[in-house]
Amino acid sequence: MTTANLEIEDAVAFLAELVSTRSPNPPGDERCVAEVIIRKAAALGLPEPKCHARNEQRPNLIFTLGHGAPNLMLAAHMDTVPAGNLASWTSDPFRLEAKGGRLAGLGSADMKAAIAGMLFAAARIARNPEIVGTLTLVFSADEENGSAYGMEWLAQHGLLVADAAAMTEPSGVGTRSWQRLYVAQRGHCVSWLVARGEPGHSGAHVAREKRASYAYVKALNALLDSDPFATWAHPVDGTKPTLNVATMVTGGMIPFAHPETLKACIEVRVIEGMTKEMVLGRLRDVIAEAGLAERVTIEPADPPIDWISPGQEARDERLLGAAKAAWRGVIGQEPVSAVLPGGTDSTHANVAGIPALPAFGPGSLDVAHQPNESLPAEDIRIAIDLYESFIRHYHRGAP
Repeated sequence: MTTANLEIEDAVAFLAELVSTRSPNPPGDERCVAEVIIRKAAALGLPEPKCHARNEQRPNLIFTLGHGAPNLMLAAHMDTVPAGNLASWTSDPFRLEAKGGRLAGLGSADMKAAIAGMLFAAARIARNPEIVGTLTLVFSADEENGSAYGMEWLAQHGLLVADAAAMTEPSGVGTRSWQRLYVAQRGHCVSWLVARGEPGHSGAHVAREKRASYAYVKALNALLDSDPFATWAHPVDGTKPTLNVATMVTGGMIPFAHPETLKACIEVRVIEGMTKEMVLGRLRDVIAEAGLAERVTIEPADPPIDWISPGQEARDERLLGAAKAAWRGVIGQEPVSAVLPGGTDSTHANVAGIPALPAFGPGSLDVAHQPNESLPAEDIRIAIDLYESFIRHYHRGAP
């Protein structure tokens, strides 16, 4: 077996170990995954990382190779979503299984394959350190639940230091990876529609128009029939905001009484340039135009989910040049720039003053966050090659 084949076999075995090492969030505990990463990094000849933690159960690892400028950061999170309904899985979610040319397991695509790709690419750099500058690898906690113990906390405490960065999140929107070069992302604004009415026994007469349910249904229909963000589109590819009505609903005490209030969650996927105040204002305008302002309010959700910024479009020429050069050389296609429909930790890199690609990794949004998560087996090799090429092009100044 060739050295290259042995490397890929080793990387897949490492991915299998990561998948079997549980890190669902919630509840959130990345210690065991961090230990696996530290142990493998040492075996690959990488330096010992610095560990930073807001809580001892939520470690964040930062590896540094080289020194001086420029400093390129690659970042991945160690947590996964919960496995969900185990009956919906066709295999053990905590065991990497190869089938049909794909590797299945919880976190395989989001984003433990990226962790493997980053470490093995960094090991190649360490064995042949022709780069001038610094490579920083960040393995963070808590991304799947808002990053309050992860990248957000690291940014707030000045622990994210780099000239440019790439989040190695899934880069596909289908079954394939690397379908687009994501240079920007959407954020989100979460609020609650609260409808109020006259409470009372359901056996007594409460006029229909006075019930909370009447105002509630009218308001929901008004939002569903509206397009309050129709004039907004991202200049990169025309991506628009998305208004999602009633992603959660709540209200009432018992089946036999009219509730005083009914609530529905309103989520808006936002693009760069939008603000929380603008989004809430447009939603309130729709309610007012429907004649419901006295009965229905739009109230922001509690932090931190009330507003997650879309961040800033990556415009750094050196970063984009390196990403495009690596893409052409490894994937063999001309990259098409796009806006990621979801959100990643690139927002927090932006807060630290670091331009960042929001998603540059193996996997796809269409297979993440659900049973039978998987990615093409070939993506492990591609990830290692792509990251090595990306790093070397960046430090050489690209292209």
